[in-house]
Amino acid sequence: MNAPKKPGRLWRPTKSKWLLGIPIGGFLAVIVGVIGVTAFHGVMDYTNTNEFCYGCHIGRDTIVEEYHESVHFKNRSGVIATCADCHVPKPFVDKMIVKVKATADIYYQLMETVTLENFEQERLRLAQHVWDDMSANDSRECRSCHIPENWDTDAQPIRVRTNHKQIETEGKTCIDCHQGVAHKRPVIE
Repeated sequence: MNAPKKPGRLWRPTKSKWLLGIPIGGFLAVIVGVIGVTAFHGVMDYTNTNEFCYGCHIGRDTIVEEYHESVHFKNRSGVIATCADCHVPKPFVDKMIVKVKATADIYYQLMETVTLENFEQERLRLAQHVWDDMSANDSRECRSCHIPENWDTDAQPIRVRTNHKQIETEGKTCIDCHQGVAHKRPVIE
């Protein structure tokens, strides 16, 4: 009669010590991955703060000061639209595209391409770039806070109500009429 067989072990000690590197390497990869993802999100969050934006703009141009006087910063409801609320998309892929494009600003900052002395001459070109982007994406960032479906158009003055109806009938978007809301509108010659 044969003796009953012992059940197999799930893990058997190996004679090849290098095989221990597989679970140890996997564990280390998970740790490095968690640290990397956490650092990535921390950097993304930090680069969306007003303090980060001010780091380059205060004293180099007038847009921070203009923004501080705008309805997006000072208003009766106390709600502040940050720089990122208007200039950085919410969807991840679109956000990453904007962040990568914005790395060019580091070069321009270092080369002092736009300074306080030449800002007014560059203002229209810079603003037009932002307006073109907003027009192309149907003012997506505006619409993340200002939701037309929630507007009480009956409470709006007739001129505003008429203009807002053009959004639907003429295919206009927010930036077509609302240039110069958070920053001084450049003089168009």
